[in-house]
Amino acid sequence: MSSIRRFLILTLISALVLVIFSAALKGYRATLGISNTLLDNELVELSRAISYVDSGTRTQQQTLFFQVWKQGKLASSSTDALSTPLTSFSEGFSEVNALGTRWRVHTRFNPNNDSWYMVAQPVSSRFTLTDSLTVAAITPFIISVPILALILFFGITWGLSPLKHLSKLLASRQGNDFSTIALSREPSELSPVVTTLNTMFTRLNSAFEREQQFASNAAHELRTPLSVMKINIHNIANELGEKGHVLAPLKADTDRMIHAVNQFLLLTRTSPETFAEQREPVNVHVVSQEVISDLYGAIENKNQEIALEGEEAWLLSSQFVLYTLLQNLVSNASKYSPSGAQIIIRIERRKNELALSVCDSGPGIPADQRAVVLNRFKRASNSSPHSGSGLGLAIVEQIVVLHGAELSLDESSLGGLEVRVAFSNDYIL
Repeated sequence: MSSIRRFLILTLISALVLVIFSAALKGYRATLGISNTLLDNELVELSRAISYVDSGTRTQQQTLFFQVWKQGKLASSSTDALSTPLTSFSEGFSEVNALGTRWRVHTRFNPNNDSWYMVAQPVSSRFTLTDSLTVAAITPFIISVPILALILFFGITWGLSPLKHLSKLLASRQGNDFSTIALSREPSELSPVVTTLNTMFTRLNSAFEREQQFASNAAHELRTPLSVMKINIHNIANELGEKGHVLAPLKADTDRMIHAVNQFLLLTRTSPETFAEQREPVNVHVVSQEVISDLYGAIENKNQEIALEGEEAWLLSSQFVLYTLLQNLVSNASKYSPSGAQIIIRIERRKNELALSVCDSGPGIPADQRAVVLNRFKRASNSSPHSGSGLGLAIVEQIVVLHGAELSLDESSLGGLEVRVAFSNDYIL
């Protein structure tokens, strides 16, 4: 099994050794070339000096200068430009200024023939040599830096590619995808992580299936006896005749229980997992008309008026989910508004936003309680204790989150409550 740590260490060490060795070899060759050139020039100058001694012909070259003094007199010199001693008559090295140049001079005395020998080089040539050697030695290292950076970049990128691959797999995974992860190249450092994630996904999948099955089965099992109970209450009320009205509270509580069970079913069907599979183009205007048609009987019984404003608009959503959203908002608007109230469904299309609003002329919700009523089983203080289960707006909030939309509760232009859902451009078609 491969190891990211071992691969990166070997890559770094190999790259450093290879590049540094190559740079040192290149610097050595460059320095050797300069040294050879310098020594060759010294040989040329020495041969010129020997030629002068042999022929007595003076030159004006200034790269190697010498004087020979015998018994206090100039016996020979490499140039006629200077007839005085280049330096003092003392053995060793010294630096002097002569002929407009700074010279490095070596003086030696030969007692056998009472002669002084003075040989000099320009100091500037030494600085030139030092600069040339320094540049020759450093240049390969400067050039090798970007090469080393490229080697390290590709090496580290390749070494960390399994981690990047794992990150992409997790980022692109859908909310209902609990399948196990498999990497084409799984380093030893990632093996425990992948194993743990796969175990967690398996457990989550099992837990999710159990939760879905339990919620669905429980809601379905409750609906049947509640429906039977409602029929029995109706039959008993008919048998009691004039006294049947005493069963009205029981009938209301049964209707409330049936409504709560239906809301529980809606909660299980508006999960992110099921929504991702059901998304399709949906006409908001048509869905609004369907909701008005289905709830018109209850609205008319309370002598309320309902209107639909706006033009056709399309969303990437689910017919059932969008219907559930509007059905809850319009049902709440009718339920909590008095007889003769007005309800308006408004569809507003803007540049980067589609707003769906439901306004009513009811009592509204106090500003300090508008955030609370979005929680499950929470109702406003001015609502009737028998009016609902407190799940309607919680379901609306859940559907809003599925769409990445924004939900706001404000006072409407009719004097009651305005519930506004603003869908982002990502879901607008």
